[in-house]
Amino acid sequence: MRNIGLILVLLIAPFFGLVPFGVPESMRGRIGIGCVFLFTGLGHFLRARPMSAMVPPRIPERWRLPIIYFSGVIEIAGALVVWVPAWSRTVGVLLCVFLVLVLPVNIDSAIRRVPFGGHAAGPVYLLARIPLQAVLIAWIYWFAVRSP
Repeated sequence: MRNIGLILVLLIAPFFGLVPFGVPESMRGRIGIGCVFLFTGLGHFLRARPMSAMVPPRIPERWRLPIIYFSGVIEIAGALVVWVPAWSRTVGVLLCVFLVLVLPVNIDSAIRRVPFGGHAAGPVYLLARIPLQAVLIAWIYWFAVRSP
């Protein structure tokens, strides 16, 4: 569950921390988005095997690691491209869609109490995770989709 706090820090710290440097508001918001998705995307490579337990059991074992790596690539690519103003709106929409698509996996993992990333806490984990994903979607919309 401590990752939720870290994700919020990664999201918000650049927004306030870059004010003295004159970085425009929308860029500061997108830097936070990038930091979050770099962190989570790198986790897909550094902790791939434990993270693969989150993939629903109906997915064959041989596909689990490739799915984790593929979603990590998506997150890292989104993290970097959201910083490019010309692409930020499109990438922002795609990141929001991605967050909506992975929500059922997070719910399933919490219900199955997967021992990774806080899911072992069971459904109570969703009390923090679902609002976090809503905050991320709202942040992405505000700083990438609405105002690139």
